[in-house]
Amino acid sequence: MAQAASKTCEICVSGPGHNYCEQCDQRFCDGCKTSHLRTKLSKNHTFLSGSNINPGVKLYCKEHYENFIYYCMECNTPICKICVIKKHKSHDFAEIKESTEGIKAEVKMVIDKKMSNLQSKIADINQGLNRYQTDVKGVIDAIREEGRHLKELIDQKVESMIKSVKEKETKNLQILQSIENEINTTLDKAKKQQKFYQDTQGIKDTSKLIQKLKQIKSQMDQIEDMQVPIMPSVRYSKQRLAKSKIENLFDELTFG
Repeated sequence: MAQAASKTCEICVSGPGHNYCEQCDQRFCDGCKTSHLRTKLSKNHTFLSGSNINPGVKLYCKEHYENFIYYCMECNTPICKICVIKKHKSHDFAEIKESTEGIKAEVKMVIDKKMSNLQSKIADINQGLNRYQTDVKGVIDAIREEGRHLKELIDQKVESMIKSVKEKETKNLQILQSIENEINTTLDKAKKQQKFYQDTQGIKDTSKLIQKLKQIKSQMDQIEDMQVPIMPSVRYSKQRLAKSKIENLFDELTFG
């Protein structure tokens, strides 16, 4: 529930929350208000604005002063028994508790699916990193083995190629780590919405609960899917040549 003393946007928690959504019972900054009104589920929401907003607890139908007992599926709003007859008679509606449970289950499914997907991608990156580092070690071992065979004649060439492999490894690891960090950041966003979802368990106001759940779902839908990049690879093909052809002895390193 929004607190009258709060002056901060409850969405981005950084801007001034001088816009109050009557349907969601939350404070918004100007930017978050604009985004909220662009969302299909909340495009018809109404706002109160000002620095001295003091919203009350919305437990009853504002028009008929009756308890909310149904939820209109077409209008996306809780309704009382009089609203059903006067304004929503031909609409599809369900008991508000049943509707709330359905939305809760849907939001939980979205959260679980999104988090599972993100965690799976992080696992894919870790597996790819291990495989790539194993490949790097194998290439380095192959280069060293051939270097020992040709002894001091090719020591300089060996160390030069090893340096190239390690430099490329460092570069690729930095790139992959950066991508993993991005996915971790996205996962943190999903965890934040998961925390918001857990916090809804204590909300008694069904109207507010439904709006909170829809908002969480909307935020989860906005979390973009991160693609796991093609893992880098490295190969080295050995060959044995005469000493006079040392410069042509080594194949070029290839990186994927």
